[in-house]
Amino acid sequence: MPPKIKITEEAILDAALELTREKGIASVNAREVAKALGCSIQPVFRNFQSMDNLKKDLYKKAENIYGDYTNRGMEGHRIPFLGFGMAYIDFAKKEKNLFKLLFMSDEFKDKSIIDMIKEEGNQSIVGMVSSMTGLCRDKAEQLFMDIWLMTHGIASLVATNDLEVSEEQIAKILKDSFLGIKYQLCMEEDKQRIGSI
Repeated sequence: MPPKIKITEEAILDAALELTREKGIASVNAREVAKALGCSIQPVFRNFQSMDNLKKDLYKKAENIYGDYTNRGMEGHRIPFLGFGMAYIDFAKKEKNLFKLLFMSDEFKDKSIIDMIKEEGNQSIVGMVSSMTGLCRDKAEQLFMDIWLMTHGIASLVATNDLEVSEEQIAKILKDSFLGIKYQLCMEEDKQRIGSI
């Protein structure tokens, strides 16, 4: 009798990831994952106990892929904050279903936009925005939130509607928005300083 092939947790996660990429998170169920692996559903439940557990790990794996995109974007662009926004939109373009899972799904909604901005990784971006603009921390958070909402809007259109926008157009929209919002926030800071004199 040939030895049984052990289906690993990583192989199951990889199969679930590919299903999500191809067909979306709604296609990820024990039967479809098992079919992709050419096995019964038993290894899926032996490794993860439930589909909820599998989907939580799948979500983390998608977050890591997204993190790789944004890190490369910030490190590879002469304006790291712009590189972050461009990478966010590029992720939506190239990984439509992973983008939908992370940013457009009710599956894991448990954070407000304020919670998201307060996360450690995003606070380092707020610090970068503060030092590059001279804005106080609160105004830098406001700038980051406003630009993120603009970026998310473009990314959502790209992920759901096959919107064709060139990198040059996206960069111009993000730069113009950044400069306009920064100007407004700087004016508010100046008014507050003058009012406190």
